[in-house]
Amino acid sequence: MNTILIVDHTDYKNILKDYFSSYYSVLFADCAFDAISLLNMHDIDLVISQVALPGDNAFDLYNYLQNHYTYIPAIMITESNIDIFFDEIFRQGIGNVLKIPVNKTEFVQLVDKIISRNNVFGLSNYIHNIIETNSIRINASKQIQSGVDTILATIESWGFTIKNKVVLSLILNEMIINAVYHSHGYTHEKEMRVPIELKEGQYVDISFCHNASTYGIAVTDYQGTLSKGKILESIYKAIEQEQLILHAAKTGEDITDKISETGRGIDLVRKLASEFYFVIQKNKRTEIILLFESSSSIQTSSSLKIIEDMR
Repeated sequence: MNTILIVDHTDYKNILKDYFSSYYSVLFADCAFDAISLLNMHDIDLVISQVALPGDNAFDLYNYLQNHYTYIPAIMITESNIDIFFDEIFRQGIGNVLKIPVNKTEFVQLVDKIISRNNVFGLSNYIHNIIETNSIRINASKQIQSGVDTILATIESWGFTIKNKVVLSLILNEMIINAVYHSHGYTHEKEMRVPIELKEGQYVDISFCHNASTYGIAVTDYQGTLSKGKILESIYKAIEQEQLILHAAKTGEDITDKISETGRGIDLVRKLASEFYFVIQKNKRTEIILLFESSSSIQTSSSLKIIEDMR
């Protein structure tokens, strides 16, 4: 049985115990110092830690993992908006930070995939009891908007109400544009808004499916050029630009030359999707998975979930 180390001095650790004790051997520590002692005494497969800890914080613990146990993955959890300390997330390269409380099924699923690295690609590994699945293949930029329109119309034909269609349309456009342009080396063409056609044998797949209560969308490219570092850098730049805009609103400073679209698509996914995953197999494929519950509107989650399959 795999072992999880939970580092948490709050009552939330009791909720985590309920989430994971049926599936894993669970160890607990109240602070980074105690966690390091347990890491040295036990074989740990995953660390889940509150960001705010007595004495130290989870970043000190993560730094220790990076220096001594690089093979042990970590998930940070916090009640705060992660943008407050995203500079530290970016600096240390932390790929999974969740804003709590987190849905049990979502949390358990993420932990299983991070530990096992199995069943990480494909909507069928995120949505169970699928009723219907559709797919679209894109090999030219001119196909993107019509593809998005088809996806939204199909979802509505399944009986789902898209509570903010404009936002979802924007997210899908950004994700597919990035997959078509950036992953295939057409960043300059994207910046110049030049239409492109991919080379023979290159394409981006969009699959979408549903069960009784959830619909999901996956955007997949087969280049695998996206990385955790690029995702974090994109979000960091987007947060920096938000801060510049707020500052300019107060001071009247002209920041036109400092604002770009860099990172907007990835940041939109992180902030506006109900549940999402960035799944990466280096130099092979990248898949961005969005899940929406029929009872939920698009909402700000302020979380980050990146699953890297380095095999």
